[in-house]
Amino acid sequence: MLWGKIGETSGQVYQVLQKKKSVTPKELMKDVKAPYDIIQMALGWLAREGKVKFEKAKGTYKLSLK
Repeated sequence: MLWGKIGETSGQVYQVLQKKKSVTPKELMKDVKAPYDIIQMALGWLAREGKVKFEKAKGTYKLSLK
């Protein structure tokens, strides 16, 4: 089921952000082995829960935990 995959990917994203503190979306794609659209949904999930923040940085964004 799609919800399970999104939830699992959210956990992977969270773990990457715990380790690296701040990453770009491109860096996140290298560390989380999931399709782009699933990673985006996982980020939305975490954002909705208030767990991630997005900061504009040199033509991209930096993602980190709140």
